[in-house]
Amino acid sequence: MDDVRPTGSASATDPPTNTEPPSTESWKRNLRAIWLSQFIAMIGMSGVIPFLPLYIRHLGVPDADAPTWSGIIIAAPFLMASMLTPVWGALGDKYGQKPMVLRAVLGLGVTCTLMAFAPNVQVLLILRLLQGAASGFVASNNAFVSTQSPKEHAGYAMAMLQTSLSAGNVIGPLIGGTLGDAVGYRWTFVLVGVLCVCSFFLVWFVVQEDRSKAPVRPARLRSNIGLVIRRQELRTMLLMLLLGQAAVVLTAPIFPYYLEMLGAPHAVLGTLAGAAVSIVGVMTIFSAPWWGRRSDAIGYRTTMIAVTSIIVVGMLCQALVPSYEWIYPLRMMNGLAVGALLPLTYAELTRRSPSGRRGGIMGLASSATLMGNLSGPILCSFIVTHFHLRMAFVAAAVLMLTVHVLARLIPTSKAL
Repeated sequence: MDDVRPTGSASATDPPTNTEPPSTESWKRNLRAIWLSQFIAMIGMSGVIPFLPLYIRHLGVPDADAPTWSGIIIAAPFLMASMLTPVWGALGDKYGQKPMVLRAVLGLGVTCTLMAFAPNVQVLLILRLLQGAASGFVASNNAFVSTQSPKEHAGYAMAMLQTSLSAGNVIGPLIGGTLGDAVGYRWTFVLVGVLCVCSFFLVWFVVQEDRSKAPVRPARLRSNIGLVIRRQELRTMLLMLLLGQAAVVLTAPIFPYYLEMLGAPHAVLGTLAGAAVSIVGVMTIFSAPWWGRRSDAIGYRTTMIAVTSIIVVGMLCQALVPSYEWIYPLRMMNGLAVGALLPLTYAELTRRSPSGRRGGIMGLASSATLMGNLSGPILCSFIVTHFHLRMAFVAAAVLMLTVHVLARLIPTSKAL
């Protein structure tokens, strides 16, 4: 084992009424409720993506300008969220993580509903920016679960939460695309708002936050940033999040074109591209909990070395395949490992952060992930403009190899 784990035993000063079974049941009940809430919201969030470019044209944008506006509209929430998520994390440490979860899902629901009434693409852009600023739903859920779950089960809890993202991202586009054709784009936005309201009330009535160990004077954002600057392992893991997420999403903008280049039939190109994306999410659902238990048992560092090795090999092989049929088993292999990247790093950041700063550190971690979501597609555009499409997969492998090297540099953990 490469990590030293806290025993999680109660101290002599703990009150006798705070027994272990109720505590265990509490964090598991919270995890189940947050999982379901996030799954419902992710169905809605990912459900609008398939028709969002079409909605932009519906708002009167000419065909020649639609691709540019589509990229701007899709990226807008990530831009705002990457800047404000650390602020929400610090506020969560001060006022509680549950209020942040409620604020986030309510912000998501309100902005999505208002998008149904957008008169033009400029208003849609403003609403997408507000969505990123007011929401941060996934980051808030990560902060809540990471702070409310026992340290010895943090890897499993964060990995389980990851499966709700994967499941929602697999099912959402199928439902959203169908609803967009059946009831129209505007009504689909309204239905997404309804789903978010359901998530809001689920969290409101079921989730219970233990604030008994909340710090008297929570750290401010500037203090959290200072802690990361001082602590080498925290800096390293934030960089791993940014580079790892950039590597995962780097090839997404050119994937249909790559399949087409490899001989995929044009008539079913969209279906084949969608299947290549969905298969990663499906494999993540099954593999993430296993990786979480493995990390809890033998340590984060050893687990991440294995995970990143698998992804590097898979990405390099995708760059070398002779035909599109080879892509699918390689995507399955990558999917088995990709699901471990974010949740295990989030869990390890929780273990290595002081108790009064965990929400704030998770906010910085989510911000690093969002920056990866932004930088990956931008890097892809630069690469394919100057080089062959295959080089995008090589670049993704190089980024993941860098994460592999960084994982080897992380020292063993120390309980704080």
